Amino acid sequence: MQSIIIKPKHPVLQQYVQYFLFFKKQDATFLQYVTFPNNNLCLAIYKENHVQYEHQSVHNDCTITQGRKSFTSKLYGFHKKPFTVEISSMLDQVCIVFYPAALKAFTAEQYNNLMALSKVEDIFSLKDHALIERIFEEDAFPKRAAILEDLLLQNLNDNIPATLKAALHVIETGQLDELSVDLLAKKLHVSVSSLFRLFTNYIGQSPKAYLKTVRFRQTLHELLHKQQRLTHIAYDHQYYDQAHFINDFKAFAGYTPKQLVNKVSIQQDDLAWIYNKP
Repeated sequence: MQSIIIKPKHPVLQQYVQYFLFFKKQDATFLQYVTFPNNNLCLAIYKENHVQYEHQSVHNDCTITQGRKSFTSKLYGFHKKPFTVEISSMLDQVCIVFYPAALKAFTAEQYNNLMALSKVEDIFSLKDHALIERIFEEDAFPKRAAILEDLLLQNLNDNIPATLKAALHVIETGQLDELSVDLLAKKLHVSVSSLFRLFTNYIGQSPKAYLKTVRFRQTLHELLHKQQRLTHIAYDHQYYDQAHFINDFKAFAGYTPKQLVNKVSIQQDDLAWIYNKP
């Protein structure tokens, strides 16, 4: 399977879109990959594929087979468990990976409504109904990315609350002594209940769940890129002890840190996954 990540070129879009991700598979051989919990929202568009997605507390699975519809789209949001994708058909897939809450800058739909939508036309105000077809007519991934950038720029109408933006900035820039909802609320001079409403309405998870996922992603990054000792990672991220860190990490990743290091690969420094090809 061919896969490539392309970062947005337009400087305005760079604050909303982490990257565009493209998959292309020319045969029907079976393959599987696993990614890990994140706070980003992914809009995936498929050509002639059937997508069956099961999202529960104990597992998070997606099965892709040959489909009858010309195009199918799916929003993948917050999840607490590894995301397992099984593909048993040809695949032509386009993904827009948004930063937390960033999709709200392009649509008036609320988070809960967005997750129930299945068509790109329902999310964006598409005046050109042939746009999706034009994306897939382009063989070159950079040209596909350029069309997606035009689509997003045409729909940009940032109405994300300033308080939520400030909260995400505080977390991203490491301004908290520890990842705590109480400390975040105090830093922003807002109530915990106000934070809860903002996060659930615009991100789809509570501040506590969001911060736990941030901590997991930070430890995953350090484990894969900096190769720090587990004791150092546990100490740096305020775990009670190494055992607490390992148990918490396994709950998110499905593996202990040592087990995961031997299984995971990194795609263009952005996508950490376990890729099981035939």
